[in-house]
Amino acid sequence: MTSTIVQEERATRLGMRASAALGEQLADLPAVAKLRAEGAALAAALSWPDGRRERPWKYLDVTKYDLEGLTPAIGAVTRDLVEVRRSCPVTGEQAALVVAQNSEIAIVEVSEAVGLSVAAFEGATGTAAATIAKHLGSRVAPERNRFTALHYAFLRGGVLVEVAANTDVRLPVRIVRGFVSPDQFAAPHTLIVTGANSRVTVIEDFHSSDGELTVVPAIEIVPGPGAEVRYVAIHHWGEKTRVFLEQRTVTERDSAIIAAHIVAGGAVVKGHLESSLQGRGSSSELFSAAIGTDRQHSDFYTVQDHVAPDTRSDLLFKAALSGKSKAVYYGLTRVGLGAKNADANQVNRTLLLSREAKADSDPVLEILTSDVRRVSHGAAAGPVDQEQLYYLQTRAIPLKEAQALLVRAFLGQVIGRIPGEAVQDELTDVIEERMARLR
Repeated sequence: MTSTIVQEERATRLGMRASAALGEQLADLPAVAKLRAEGAALAAALSWPDGRRERPWKYLDVTKYDLEGLTPAIGAVTRDLVEVRRSCPVTGEQAALVVAQNSEIAIVEVSEAVGLSVAAFEGATGTAAATIAKHLGSRVAPERNRFTALHYAFLRGGVLVEVAANTDVRLPVRIVRGFVSPDQFAAPHTLIVTGANSRVTVIEDFHSSDGELTVVPAIEIVPGPGAEVRYVAIHHWGEKTRVFLEQRTVTERDSAIIAAHIVAGGAVVKGHLESSLQGRGSSSELFSAAIGTDRQHSDFYTVQDHVAPDTRSDLLFKAALSGKSKAVYYGLTRVGLGAKNADANQVNRTLLLSREAKADSDPVLEILTSDVRRVSHGAAAGPVDQEQLYYLQTRAIPLKEAQALLVRAFLGQVIGRIPGEAVQDELTDVIEERMARLR
């Protein structure tokens, strides 16, 4: 064992021995055990990302990130499963419901929808185990950075959503994850695998308590040819939770990914979202709406990588910031030599609702071929339009209510781009709930 590993073992409860012990407790599948060991070794050897050398980390210094005192998210479910289901903040119908507490799957309900299967990694057998073995770690690799290495070292609460070919799952699959114990390091994983010409919507709702937590989710999306995957993450994090998220999709021919992240909490929410458009005629749409209060830091790095011809990407990220909150956006749209007829658009807008709120926007285009349909980007940050505010006030609308109306309309442009009226209504409620803190 090298001196680096020995030092790591002494410095934190999140060392190689703890990782191995967790794997034994969970009776890992062979594929998970292999990735866990690889992640633990990498986590001990890698340094934290450094913004001086790695541009995606330019606006957030994690070079001295402290894991001391954190323990793996291994807490057992303490409440009756019926009570867990009753208290789950989900309304309406769903094709499947997964509820997890502290990364332990508490309950899985799956409708009789033909062609849909949902399984926890722990205890998976048969086809589910084979799918996990084939695809886990294929999109988000352990070596991406130290956070992803730690993710695999302490992976717990993995969920597989698998859809057979030619299946249209009309109701959403819901995953609700709650982290209620303080001082924990959690590494939930969501793996979505679909067959050809299928369609599915997955909504993942994250909640946490007010204690100190570090959560490192990974979302891997594997759409088959001609398939459409809609993924929505709702971030209801507690005020001391720090989140470092990885999401990556690799498309096949004519497949589509539509992904949205709604940020309504958390001390730090940093997401790396990547779509690699390797299938001809495939597309990627990425959306985000964030409401920042107090000292919240919302930070997204995106990559829309056009590899194949006739690919399309669209991106709209918006944030409304009050207090001393901050929003960061750094996005790269890359058009490769073989990506003829690419159509790409990238837009970032931020409303500054206080003098101390801050925004950094860094949209980047990298175009290696001249044979494109459109490649565009834009960014802007500023206060609420004073003329619009004045107009509403002349209609007897008080100042704060007028400002709230404009913020709703501003963020509503993102919500309106997400398919599904029921999903839009739910996300609007999330925005409304968070906006109450701006008044």
